[in-house]
Amino acid sequence: MYGPQSIIEQRGDNSYLRGQGFGGVHAPGRIHHTLNTIERFAYWRITRQIKSYRSIFKAATQLARHLSFDMTFDVWKQSVVLAILKDHWIEYNLEPKTFALIGDGYGFLGALIRCLIPDAYIYNIDLPKTLVFQAVTHSSVFPTRAMSVMSTASGHADTTFVLPKDIELIPNQIDCGINVASMQEMTESSIELYFRFLRVRSKSSSRFYCVNRKRKELPGGEVLNFTDYPWSLEDDIFLDGVCPYYRFFLGRTQPNGPSIFGIRVPHINHFDGLIMHRLCHLESN
Repeated sequence: MYGPQSIIEQRGDNSYLRGQGFGGVHAPGRIHHTLNTIERFAYWRITRQIKSYRSIFKAATQLARHLSFDMTFDVWKQSVVLAILKDHWIEYNLEPKTFALIGDGYGFLGALIRCLIPDAYIYNIDLPKTLVFQAVTHSSVFPTRAMSVMSTASGHADTTFVLPKDIELIPNQIDCGINVASMQEMTESSIELYFRFLRVRSKSSSRFYCVNRKRKELPGGEVLNFTDYPWSLEDDIFLDGVCPYYRFFLGRTQPNGPSIFGIRVPHINHFDGLIMHRLCHLESN
C-alpha cells in the first residue's frame, strides 16, 4: 500500500533511497538501540528453543553492520525466520538451493540466505520500486555476484529480480518459498496467483513458509483471513499457529499496546492483529 510512496532519486552523483511501508531498517540513537536490545531479550524464551538461532543471529548482526542497518524488529525477525527454516532443513535432511522470496522489503532476508548458502539461486519477487531497494542491498553485499532482471531474454543469474507479472517466466522448481507480512497486503486474486505459482514448481522436498496477519481488512473493504488462503487438505504442515516471535515490538509508542489502570505503557507496542505462521509442503498441481 505504501510502496509507491517510497523515494528513489538521483541527487548529483549520489542516489537517494527512502523506503516506506515495507519495514524499518534504521532506528538511530541510544534510546532506540537500547529498546532494540531489550526487545531481543524479551523474545529470549522463544529464540533459545531454536537451535540455529545463535549462529544465524550472529551472521545477521554482521550483515546489518555491513549495510549500516540497525537491528530493528524488521531486521531481527529475518534472522528468526531463517533460523527456524534451518532447523527444519537439518531435521529433514534438506539442502535447498532455489528460493522464491515474495516481498522481501529491503532484501535483508535474501542477502542473509546468500550468506548462509553462497551457491543459492534467489528469485526476489516484488513491485518495481521495492526491487530497487533489494538490488541495492544485494549489490552492496555481493558486488561480484551475477544479478539480473527477469525477462524473456534473461540468462541464468545467482540473484534475479522479478515483477509479479513475470513470475511464470521463472523456469526452476522452487525449493523454498517465503512470504513474511506482505500477502496480508494483497488482494485474494494475487494470493491465489502466488500459491498457484508455488504449487506448479513444488517437488517433494519443497517448502513454503508463510507469516501473515490472521485477519486483515484492505483499504477497499476486502477482508483477508489467513485460514482462507488457498491451502489444500493435501498439504503437509510442519508448523502452524500464532507466530511466537511476532507478538510485540518496542519503539516509539503506537496506538496499540498494553495499559495498566488505563494508563498506556510506553514503548511496548502490539501489532494490529494476530500474526500467524505456517511452514508446509504445498501439494503440486
